[in-house]
Amino acid sequence: MPSRYLTTGKAASLLAVTPDTVLKWIRSGRLPALRTAGGHHRIDRRDLDRIISDTADTHNRPGAPPSKRPFEYCWQFYGNGSLPERCRGCAVYEMRAYRCYEVAKRAPQSGHLKAFCQNSCDECEYYRLVHEQRINVLVVTDDELLTESLARDAKYGDFNLEFANCEYVCSSKITNFRPDFAIVDCSLGHDVSSDISHHMVEDSRIPSVRVILAGMDDEFPKECDKEVFARMLRPFGIKEISAIIKGLQKGGGIKPEASG
Repeated sequence: MPSRYLTTGKAASLLAVTPDTVLKWIRSGRLPALRTAGGHHRIDRRDLDRIISDTADTHNRPGAPPSKRPFEYCWQFYGNGSLPERCRGCAVYEMRAYRCYEVAKRAPQSGHLKAFCQNSCDECEYYRLVHEQRINVLVVTDDELLTESLARDAKYGDFNLEFANCEYVCSSKITNFRPDFAIVDCSLGHDVSSDISHHMVEDSRIPSVRVILAGMDDEFPKECDKEVFARMLRPFGIKEISAIIKGLQKGGGIKPEASG
């Protein structure tokens, strides 16, 4: 077949889901596919791109603030998406600090190498671009009441907020929204919330995403402990999301067992 036709494995990789999930979408009719003479599925790349785009547009909530430019770390900005050699060993990179200039100001002895620093932050192109840039937060939940509550109160949070109600929509959202934080509602079920958390962390489109699990004490999948950035109890609102983001910006990190 022409090269534009993808295997289920390749399609799964591009969507950051499992091949089994792709097969479920094919069987349900959500994702068009052809059959080879040997009985294998092949997906037209154009169909895959169209569905990703259409799904993201369909699930953009009316009235939600438009997403701004995806967040970039300083080393991504100056390295055109990759890590410059001179940034290796810098405290900003090691800490995955969101604001290099905050590290320089609050912890000047931390090992900030200042590889691309100017005489002052005001002269820095990166600083001028991002110092007032809002962070992107994606909430993955099928709880309609929670979604409505968060959407209603989103104006009180200093971040861009989007929603996904399943793994399929979550993958589609990532294509355009590129979340800095992803909150996974454990009421989706143990296996689903575990799979989504794993795929988020492994997704090359969002290499620096912070995954936060939200649920009750007995709902958190323990196998995700090393992958998640923090946990918080449900129900939660804009205030709790803001507290976690501010905790990272001020202190450089939050222990999973300490949030809530």
